[in-house]
Amino acid sequence: MPSSAASAPRIEPVQLVLAHELVLEQIRTALALGRFRAGQTLPRERDLAEMLQVSRAPVREALAVLAAEGVIEIRRGRNGGLFVTGRPADDAAKLKLLRENRERLRETFEYRVIVESAAASYAAERRTRAELTELRRMTAEMQQLSDRLAEHHDAKLLGEFFAVDNDFHTGIARAARNDWLEKATLSARIEMFRPIGAIFERLEPQANHLHEQIMTAIADKDGQNAGRWMAEHIEETRASIESWLQPKARTGR
Repeated sequence: MPSSAASAPRIEPVQLVLAHELVLEQIRTALALGRFRAGQTLPRERDLAEMLQVSRAPVREALAVLAAEGVIEIRRGRNGGLFVTGRPADDAAKLKLLRENRERLRETFEYRVIVESAAASYAAERRTRAELTELRRMTAEMQQLSDRLAEHHDAKLLGEFFAVDNDFHTGIARAARNDWLEKATLSARIEMFRPIGAIFERLEPQANHLHEQIMTAIADKDGQNAGRWMAEHIEETRASIESWLQPKARTGR
């Protein structure tokens, strides 16, 4: 007897994705990764349309959604632009946000260790000369930005560091020649930055630590050490965040 509709294998309905929803996803990803921080401006509408290779209409729709959500503020006039909103959180608010997301962060960092250490190992075997040159350039740029931030805090420089840092990690995943690892690396970093992106107001001492070792291992085609250094680098970041959650010792009078 033919199978009934209820017992037949289920085929999910096709989901139509509108152009402005794809634009929204791209802008939200950039914000989640810290490419644009509170007080900074997004590229102009026409520039976003060129970057995303779409017409200005879906960009305008996406920006209207973000403005309605309070994510951006659209200012008109000579000094206008698309400004990323947000107020610096005080220490109590930072701790509250971290503690609310503590378990999720633990899972995210464990996922990152598995995915990104594997990506680094494969990248050491499969990277091209051009990719290695780009990784070297980004390593040098992160060091320069780190040195400048050590001298004085600058929100714009901090945003630039996080952007290059993200490109470094996703560049390694791309060099691994595995679409699953590349997508997993990007999604894990987005998940990490959602709760902590607004909390990094200064560059942590370990933020640039081990990038040079990771790059050198990839250059030497040493997959084992590339994976090991990557795992250690991610664990250091996790340890830094965990340290913020520890009760502060009271000083005696």
